[in-house]
Amino acid sequence: MKKLLALVAIMLLTAAISIALFDYFTGEPDYPESVIQTKLHSTILGEEREVIIHLPRNHDSTKKYPVMYVLDGSSEDGHVANKFDILSTAGYTPPVIVVGIPNMSGENRQRDMTPPYMRMDIDKKDSPLGGADKFLSFMESELFPFIESKYPASPARLFYGNSRGGLLVMYSLLHKPDLFQARFCFSPAFWRDDNMIVSKTVDFLSAKDTLHTFLYMSMGEKEVDKMKNGFDSMTRVFKEKAPIGLAWYSEYTANADHQDNAQISASSGIGRWSEYLKTR
Repeated sequence: MKKLLALVAIMLLTAAISIALFDYFTGEPDYPESVIQTKLHSTILGEEREVIIHLPRNHDSTKKYPVMYVLDGSSEDGHVANKFDILSTAGYTPPVIVVGIPNMSGENRQRDMTPPYMRMDIDKKDSPLGGADKFLSFMESELFPFIESKYPASPARLFYGNSRGGLLVMYSLLHKPDLFQARFCFSPAFWRDDNMIVSKTVDFLSAKDTLHTFLYMSMGEKEVDKMKNGFDSMTRVFKEKAPIGLAWYSEYTANADHQDNAQISASSGIGRWSEYLKTR
């Protein structure tokens, strides 16, 4: 019980620090000087992409650290890095490098985070299909080598996505299951295109006897019904078809909505992943 109370206290503290990271008037993240903001040119995407690298607190350049790649960088990466710093300092989780990948625009976000068999805009019948497969190729062929050649990164990679970003994280499991060792889907938009990603997951899991990876999913208790219905459908699929070796968790976050679920439940996801590492 004492351990549980301590963890709850840490989660509350990390939430408070996360809020403090955003300037009250502008809403822009206030990064410390130790955070590295840089760019790389992507030949695959045909554009410059910004990345925000958070090295672990008191990191040792002679050691290698897992890397958490966070979609919606500049809005999601700050609180994730703080949670890892505090929880690793307390001994609950290993230290991790956090790499935020900002969106260049709303259209860019739609393109990169939508699977190639789903429409970017469901309200338009002639909407282009998504480019998530191309974005994952950018990560695998350009971003990973960039990070792993310049920073103390181990081959262990984690993937974090919120809302449509959660859709991309799930698609990465179906498209390239070995690309990441752990995945985190917060408030995932599984409902899009009549739960198409749910159907694709059924096909994927049905063809797998074993799958050695980690998956955490969470949904806010106060989110809209279409979000919760898609989430519940995906949870049932994993209950019925999860293969041997897959460690997966599906949780509702009490009193959370679409705006704050990721910030509130990220500590739980990190904790679940840390416990998973102890069993390997």
